[in-house]
Amino acid sequence: MTVVAGIDVGTTSIRVGLFDSEGTRVAVAQKRLSISYPFDGAVEQDPIEMRDVSVDLLLRALADSRLSPDDVAAVGIANQRSTVVAWDSATGFPLRPAIGWQDTRTAARVAEFRANGIPLNTSASCSKVEWLLQNDDGVKEARQAGTLRIGTVDSWLTHALTAERSFVTDPSNAGATGFYDLASGDWSDFVVEMFGADVSLLPTVAATNKLAGAMPADLLGSPVPVAARAGDQQAAGFAHGLTAGAAKLTLGTSAMLDLSTGSTVAAAPDGTYALPLWRLDGPSAPPDQFCLEGSVNTAGATIEWLVSVGLLAEPSALDRVVAGSRSPVGFVPALSGLGSPALDPEARGLIGEICLDTTAADLVAGAVQGIAARVAIIADTINVGDTVIVDGGLSRSRHMLAAVADLTGRTVHPAADPETTLRGAAMLAASSVGFAMDNDSGVVPDPIGPSMKADQRESIMARYQAFEAAVRRL
Repeated sequence: MTVVAGIDVGTTSIRVGLFDSEGTRVAVAQKRLSISYPFDGAVEQDPIEMRDVSVDLLLRALADSRLSPDDVAAVGIANQRSTVVAWDSATGFPLRPAIGWQDTRTAARVAEFRANGIPLNTSASCSKVEWLLQNDDGVKEARQAGTLRIGTVDSWLTHALTAERSFVTDPSNAGATGFYDLASGDWSDFVVEMFGADVSLLPTVAATNKLAGAMPADLLGSPVPVAARAGDQQAAGFAHGLTAGAAKLTLGTSAMLDLSTGSTVAAAPDGTYALPLWRLDGPSAPPDQFCLEGSVNTAGATIEWLVSVGLLAEPSALDRVVAGSRSPVGFVPALSGLGSPALDPEARGLIGEICLDTTAADLVAGAVQGIAARVAIIADTINVGDTVIVDGGLSRSRHMLAAVADLTGRTVHPAADPETTLRGAAMLAASSVGFAMDNDSGVVPDPIGPSMKADQRESIMARYQAFEAAVRRL
């Protein structure tokens, strides 16, 4: 059996999946990633761990499916976006831990840009790159020596997996850095220089499914082409086959709502972004595709927090616990700042309306309602249509999906396979090497429509927005 592999380097874990020509997921392997918080606002991860775990999981998936590296036609990478890795091209090793997309150490610098009308947020890579160039001695020395390389996770992993032969990224990842020019489809020299960098430090922007070399035989036992790289949200959108006007919501560590605008770069409402979806390689390839995107900074991360403080035994218990709630509390899930459209990195979560009879189930149900309310605000901001496709780990929760349907007023179509990010990475890799892979993602046959009356929805949203306004004033 010949398969293609998808590697999804997320924020909290890495997943590897194998897919056959019929689009069937024949194996999946997963392992959590470590995260450190060295000082207030800092979020860092180990690039070497990302590389080693990716290889180990690929070997595990092959072993579980009784396949060999010779059976893998290609590998595609999907990844958390905006996270910054700096490494030395002379040694091939990282110079320091990666700065995660959730990191807010540059909040003061970002506030300067926003005060001048520039819609920057702390998630974008550009201010993190500037911080590295100004504050890290190892980065400074490598730059002076001419060996500094700076990229997002896709660039680092492609470089590491191809034995340091490739230094590329794609539009979907480049677009999340803040350095990318949507009009030209390449780096903006002006913006790069504004943050104290230069284009020579950054990877080449190539097609999303551009073949970038191969994993050497001594890594897996046989050379395997590294054939695609894409941001996690865009990979999921590719698996869904998003076309202009269609929207998908990924409920992962964060929640990202993407509305395809086809080949048009649409004007983004305040607090949201116009971003590339993908660029395909080949003489008959369609034009670059784009989207509007809004974010909820902490969605699945909020559920993980509930587990960490003992309010929820495990994420899989979410629906059972919510079903026992009598009165969800007010809950603003700003555990790592407020995302779209507020873009307030200094905001922090708020729980209100607690009474003597408030239960753990009421707190958990309030978190679910708060996440859904944030999604609803974004859906209205970017003018999403009547339906939304939903994927990601949190989409396994029926209560979460029902809350999204009720508060957005849209019909929710859950993906039949929540692992659409993995599937999208594999599909992009398959398209690169001419491997015929059917798309077997689909949606479940029974969509979830809103069951809440309009006045009840308006009451809940008004209550939530009052809490969010209070957060902004704190």
